[in-house]
Amino acid sequence: MIVKLLRAAAVAAAMLAGVVAVAQSAPPKHGAVPSATKPSWAELTPAQQMALSPLKGEWNTLEAVRKQKWLEIANRFSSMQPGEQQRMHDRMRDWVKLTPEQRKVARENYARVKKIDKDERSAKWQQYQQLPEEQKQKLAADAARKRKAGAASPKPGDTPPSTSPAQPAPPAPNAK
Repeated sequence: MIVKLLRAAAVAAAMLAGVVAVAQSAPPKHGAVPSATKPSWAELTPAQQMALSPLKGEWNTLEAVRKQKWLEIANRFSSMQPGEQQRMHDRMRDWVKLTPEQRKVARENYARVKKIDKDERSAKWQQYQQLPEEQKQKLAADAARKRKAGAASPKPGDTPPSTSPAQPAPPAPNAK
């Protein structure tokens, strides 16, 4: 159970990296129809366009609440170190590549992990980090096998399949 929960935490952290999850976390209101909302891509400042460049292709289809959250990230982008900016762009590109179902699963994993006490989450991450590399690879392979098997016939109450890469990235510090 700890390993499974830890794996979910690593998956959520890797895919969402805190800020990406914040930008996409609010589900659309029931019955909401996606439509062009303000601001359009052309209305963004050059700095915002640069910060959000991986999202350019889908920006004009995003709901207002999602755009607002991405804009909050864009406003912090210039204060990030170059490595953090690159990581943010990489994660945005990864996010754009996900299917709507994979995004939903990632959001659910992130929400589940956020419910775990920060100290407990940190302790579980440390526990995971102490595992031998072979054990981490075995866990990743097992999770991939379960995803493939579960995709064909999900059962009520099952944990949703993960969208993780083979090696999880450590959670972002102070991710909100």
